[in-house]
Amino acid sequence: MFTKVNVSLPITPEEAQTQKVELKEYIAIWDTGATHSAITKKVVDDLKLQPTGMRETRHAGGKSSNNTYLVNIALPNNVMVHHVRVTEIQLIPDDNVSDDEQPQLLIGMDIIGLGDFAVTNVNSRTTFSFRIPAVEEIDFIPDAQENNVMESDNRQEWRAFQANKRKGLI
Repeated sequence: MFTKVNVSLPITPEEAQTQKVELKEYIAIWDTGATHSAITKKVVDDLKLQPTGMRETRHAGGKSSNNTYLVNIALPNNVMVHHVRVTEIQLIPDDNVSDDEQPQLLIGMDIIGLGDFAVTNVNSRTTFSFRIPAVEEIDFIPDAQENNVMESDNRQEWRAFQANKRKGLI
């Protein structure tokens, strides 16, 4: 999933109240397979970021040590995630996309794990949604089980399902 996000130098919420915060907009990839969020050299150069350390990164090409930086990331829902430790990486460019439309940021589980994340596909339309803070557990399994039982036309299976649902087992 791709979205536009804003990135700034790391400042506290209190500092943001009294200082002008310069935000730069980038296209981000949301990656549930990534433990940590990451940025490209373009973001490092644009914001003139200074390294705060190193992190070993495992990727398709093996592993490497990469610089880390602190940034604030403003998500599409206008929630600011403060002091995110990001790793500098090289994302694989898409030759069919212009340079200014290339993703420059990867949102990993360090941010995704702060909220509720869902991807749905109704009528062949994929919708991605994310919110912070997490509000409720989203579990599609009980609905899927109920639909499967209803479609099977097996009355005995349907009664057993309903009994388990009443007992709170489903």
